[in-house]
Amino acid sequence: MRAFTLDSFDAPPRLRDDLPEPRPAANELLVRVRTSSVNGADAAVAAGVVREMAEHTFPVTLGRDFAGVVEDTGDGVSRYQPGDEVFGFLPLTNPTVHDGSWAELISAPEDNSVASKPAKLDMAESGAAPLTGITALDALDALAPTAGEKVLVIGAPGGVGSFFLQLAAQAGAHVIAPAFAEDEAYLRELGASEILDRTTDLQAAIRERYPDGIDAILDVVSYTPQDALLSEGGRLASPLGAAGEGSRRFNLMAQPTPENLQRLAELLDNGALRVPIQRRYTLEEAGEALQAFAATHTQGKLSLTVS
Repeated sequence: MRAFTLDSFDAPPRLRDDLPEPRPAANELLVRVRTSSVNGADAAVAAGVVREMAEHTFPVTLGRDFAGVVEDTGDGVSRYQPGDEVFGFLPLTNPTVHDGSWAELISAPEDNSVASKPAKLDMAESGAAPLTGITALDALDALAPTAGEKVLVIGAPGGVGSFFLQLAAQAGAHVIAPAFAEDEAYLRELGASEILDRTTDLQAAIRERYPDGIDAILDVVSYTPQDALLSEGGRLASPLGAAGEGSRRFNLMAQPTPENLQRLAELLDNGALRVPIQRRYTLEEAGEALQAFAATHTQGKLSLTVS
């Protein structure tokens, strides 16, 4: 079986064709992966950033997101059968860093990590949505933006930011996005109300326009809380563990439960969310996709066609 793996911390990840095919255990699905995408967790594992945070079992297959077709089922599976189209994402640790979705076949438990694929989306869009889409939904639930509130999205052009921006705009919030000039049309199309020049001092720009601060912030970039930008009683959410402490601080951790995936699928199917894909890569080009994610400016997601 082909898979893109990290075989040790001393060598870059590579495409292999000699891995054994998984077999579905009881209550598991065997899924033939059609598409995936690149997420920050993939780049972190590939670069060895996670080595001090979690145990690794080599070879580590990279990739979190997936969309594909059920190929077989283990004993006890009741909701799926071969031929069903599904999507989801695999947790980073289970219990070690080992399993990933950049492989032709994966196994996933029926009661976690998987749900029916959005019916109106193609495989590429479905395979690019799960992790960042659910993170954005978590941010929506935590920050609960309302009509007229000032909401700042730091990292708006990326995957999580692009999804959350759409959701906050639909809630009626005044969404502010720091960005480069090349991002303006893209972010306006997603619903941004105001674009700030990303090359200038963000704190100074916010204080000049909004002396009382911002009502809510989603920050997918910073590793320290951006307290100075908040209004009194303002809310801050971060998927990087950088929200700080307190009742109005939210450190996000996306969970691939069937309920979360089904909620995301409904929003995608009814058009409330769209999946912006900047570029598509093949499994053979996974190394290039990782380099592009780390070194270039991304609008939305980088898709990966697996099989």
